[in-house]
Amino acid sequence: MVFDKTVDFQIDGKTYKLCYPLRYVWEAERQLSSKNFLLLIGNAANDVPPGMGDIYTIFKYALLGGNPGMTEDQVDELYLKALEDHPMIELFRAALQALEKSGVLGQRKKEQAAEA
Repeated sequence: MVFDKTVDFQIDGKTYKLCYPLRYVWEAERQLSSKNFLLLIGNAANDVPPGMGDIYTIFKYALLGGNPGMTEDQVDELYLKALEDHPMIELFRAALQALEKSGVLGQRKKEQAAEA
């Protein structure tokens, strides 16, 4: 068994990985308006939509975590392209799915390893 920690996300016809290594969880949480991932998720579960800045923040760090070597300038450009193809809430959901897969919010889902 292996841990699947990434989410594939299409932007402008290309697939990018969204992932949350622990370093980026800390970085993102520090920049959230509430400074708290659990509060953000709880509010969203109770139909309190996140602010646009928070959506950008969690999507940004999911992209940085899943694509080593990507710069913040590249993330800004990809974010704008992603908004051309996807509703903002879809970016939010994909980034939260990456956060969930990281194991920070609970147990990671184990998947069968691919055969070589």
